[in-house]
Amino acid sequence: MIGCYNVARAAADAGVRRLVLAGSVQAVMAYPRGYQVRPGDAPRPKNLYGATKAWAEAVGSWISETSATSAVVLRLGNFETEPPRVPAGQLPGVAEWLSPRDCAGLIRAAVEWPGSGYLVASAVSANRYPHLEITQTAATLGYHPVDDGWSS
Repeated sequence: MIGCYNVARAAADAGVRRLVLAGSVQAVMAYPRGYQVRPGDAPRPKNLYGATKAWAEAVGSWISETSATSAVVLRLGNFETEPPRVPAGQLPGVAEWLSPRDCAGLIRAAVEWPGSGYLVASAVSANRYPHLEITQTAATLGYHPVDDGWSS
């Protein structure tokens, strides 16, 4: 938490145009299973780690409101080289999967976003049954994920 604050403060003090913060799907895991979390949904952590990622979202909002530095917080899903293998019907892991290729594209889109201010973005691949809604992120950032954890 101190590191997140220090990075944001240093970015603003240095006049950095865009700060991209690593948030997490853990910041919203207390929403009921089956509810597709949207980028504009408030943090709802299920554990202490999720609470620290909700803190990162708050720091991004704060720095964008109090300086010329805009902030994009990526609610990172389950980042693994290959999608997790889980029994049929179990969504955790696959529904939040973020492939390396899609992650690179999303980070690039976040850095190059022509907007300003504060933005929370869903950071998952084009999974058939995503836990995080990606339509808004795709439209706002121009993020076009291609991988699907269900078909890999």
